[in-house]
Order: sequence, then structure tokens, then C-alpha cells
Amino acid sequence: MSELVTVLGEAALDRINALADRVRELEHRVSALEDPVPAPGTSTGMAVGWRGQDTSWPRLIEEAQAVAERPMSVRRVFDRDVPATFSESHLRHDHGRRVQVWSFKPEVTTSFDELVRLFASVPDRSNVWVIPFHEPRDNMSAQDYHVLYRTAHQAYSAVGGFAGIGPCLTNWGVRNHGELEYAIAGLADFLAVDTYVDLEGTPEMSAVEHLREALDFANGAGLPFAVAEFGVDHDREEVPVERKTAWLRSFAEVGEHAEHGLAWLCYFHSDVGGNFLLDNHPDYVAAYRHVWDAYAR
Repeated sequence: MSELVTVLGEAALDRINALADRVRELEHRVSALEDPVPAPGTSTGMAVGWRGQDTSWPRLIEEAQAVAERPMSVRRVFDRDVPATFSESHLRHDHGRRVQVWSFKPEVTTSFDELVRLFASVPDRSNVWVIPFHEPRDNMSAQDYHVLYRTAHQAYSAVGGFAGIGPCLTNWGVRNHGELEYAIAGLADFLAVDTYVDLEGTPEMSAVEHLREALDFANGAGLPFAVAEFGVDHDREEVPVERKTAWLRSFAEVGEHAEHGLAWLCYFHSDVGGNFLLDNHPDYVAAYRHVWDAYAR
């Protein structure tokens, strides 16, 4: 009889301990909801522009990584139109080596079948994020973009296997009123933006202040946030190097404000549309390393 009581007592104690563990787990979840923190796994990398004559895309990617002295954990890939297949896409240059943020430019008239063929041709899609036509406001109305995006989303869903699909909005900042009408939150896995301090006319603001409205939208819609392009134009001398550097460093704080995670950040290491090359100044390089290190912890 005493042995039975002992066994029953031990079973009750095990049950009590299990319930206590469950209570602690629930308390942790409630705490996380009350004080949101970014989900782990933010990738930091670059969009790499063509540079020089006698070179290649793989070489340019490696050279950009060498400038930063940090692994390029994500690369923003840009195709100017709709490649017929993966073998004609810039994805091929480093596919499988890192996360890829793939932006390409279908038209409103691009067919569902054409997009299905393209998506299905990508061999391993699990680390590829899809942006159908980034910065759409510069090229079309929100209504036209919604038609284009819905077709791309249908093809994307039919193929499956990608990391996510979503919009990338234009040079986000305090002046971009009405930009959010391009986003269809119910058909997006993330909200991404491009942002440049020199183009805003508000260099005294931090990255978080520039992105506040977009962050609020993503948080309210339950979407991870992402930055597909950020950069400073070295040739715009009205904003001093010190201010540009401080703005770059402040991207290390963006993740704290992305309640559903900061998926990736890509510095625009290019001279397209301005002189944004990271190695224009050692302080820019140091700021990039600061951001990379902040999300590597």
C-alpha cells in the first residue's frame, strides 16, 4: 500500500512540474506579445551593380563581399523584364549560396502561363523571396499594379516552394504619402521598401523615423518587414558624410520596431541613379559592418 502511495505521489509531482513548465511557457508567450521583439534570422547583404569592363557577375559579387569584410547573407537580384527561364535570370549567378531577393518587371499583360514557366524553372526556391515589379509607383497606377501583382501571385501560388512574395515600395520616407495603396496585405508575405536619405530632404531623421509609417503598416497587417535597397549618394554633398554615416548606422535599430520580424536588408552597392557605392568612404563601410554585426548576434 505504501509503495502505491509513493508511486501515486511521484506521478502527481511529475504532473505538477509539467503544469509549472506549461505556465512558464505561457507567461513567456504573453510577455513576447506585450513587448514584441524581431524574429531571429535577419539577413544583411547588398544589391550589387555592374562595375568595370573586364569582369563578371560572380566576380562582382565576391568583390562587394570583400569590401564589406562580411559574408553577404542576402543579395537583391534584379532582372529588367521577365526572363524566359531561370537560366536567363541573374538568379543563376549565386543561386543556392545565399538568400536571394528577386525583383523582376512583368507587365500588366504578362500571362499567368509565362510566369508559371518562369517560377517552375527555378530549381531550389526555398531561399528566394519574390518581388513582382519593385517601385511600381514610378511606372503605373495602383489599379494597374494590382492586376499585375494578382496574376504574379496566382502563378507563384500555383508553383509554390518560395520563401515569400510581396511588394517593394518606392524610396520610402516621410514624403511618400499614398504609397501604401499599392500593397495588398492579404496577398503578401512581407512588406519591403527602398529608402535613400539623400532623396528625402530630411537627413536629420533616423532610419526608423523615415520608415515609421511603413513599419506601422507591416506591424498592423502581421507582415515581416524588409529593406530591399538602402544607400547614400556620395555625390550629394548637401548631406555631409557624418550625417549619412549616422543614418546608415541607424538601420541597426530597425529590427527592434518590426514586430513580425525583419527579413532582410540590402545595401545598394551601385552607381545606378547616383553614386551609392559602399566603398566611396571608409565610414560608410564601417557603418555597414555595424548593421551587419547587429543582426548577426
